[in-house]
Amino acid sequence: MVTTATRISVEKLGDALGAEVRGVNLSQPMSDEDFQQISDAWFENLVLVFPDQALTNEQHIAFSRRFGTLEVHPSRKHNVKEYPELLLLTNRKDAAGNYVSLRDGGSIWHSDLSYMAEPSRCSLLYAIDVPVDGGDTEWANMYSAYDSLPESIRDRIAGRRAVHQFDLVDNPRFGPPADMKEKDLKGSIWEPKSAAVKARTPDSVHPIVRTHPITGRKALFASRRFTVRVADMAPDEGESLLLELFDYAERPEHIYHHRWSKNQLLLWDNRCTVHLACGGVPDSQIRTMQRTTVRGKVPV
Repeated sequence: MVTTATRISVEKLGDALGAEVRGVNLSQPMSDEDFQQISDAWFENLVLVFPDQALTNEQHIAFSRRFGTLEVHPSRKHNVKEYPELLLLTNRKDAAGNYVSLRDGGSIWHSDLSYMAEPSRCSLLYAIDVPVDGGDTEWANMYSAYDSLPESIRDRIAGRRAVHQFDLVDNPRFGPPADMKEKDLKGSIWEPKSAAVKARTPDSVHPIVRTHPITGRKALFASRRFTVRVADMAPDEGESLLLELFDYAERPEHIYHHRWSKNQLLLWDNRCTVHLACGGVPDSQIRTMQRTTVRGKVPV
């Protein structure tokens, strides 16, 4: 049975981006009219917060599929058992003291799966265990980041393309923490990628400025985590340009800071935002999230 919400409300959460949606139960089938209302709010606000949603794995997946074809994360090793579409993000450990899944996957600014030939359209992240301390997430509006650029920088990046890469080992900006022990590499972004994973994730080259296929607006499409160099530009010059773009994107006026609550589901547009897991969760507290990602199209 398809339900129709009679009073869907959308309340903005800040000037940069983000809105909270109430009056809808995501565990139930949704009418096309209500889905269109949510879609319109999403395109306007880029990040939507759905509070108080008690979802099963099946319900999370079903709502996500309204947005398109779901991806299976290319790592193939951090998925929820029997639900390959769900990526498990948690700092839980097993009886032997080993992390059971990916615990720090979002700890550098990024857009999900931007290293794929067809980067993600959107992601839907569901909060299962929320710590008292830490575990927040930030999103940056890449429309306003582009709009804020001086004309001279916009001219420099017009028509330029950049290389996106999954394997963090080859990113020139980062290295594992000096005090990280070898046993702690498992379940970390620093865990070496297997040959099979590398084969599934060859480098992709995308426009630095992409046009959103629905809104028609231009957005920066580059991030510290996955964008490793500018194509057809000297390495030092390209890195200097990228760092300048990142600094513009991550300015406070472009950012929404989110404090999670249990049973929240957040939907965001990977085509015009980047996000960051802020960390800060004590070892004595648990943070568990499950994420779906919807396949997008080749950026233009």
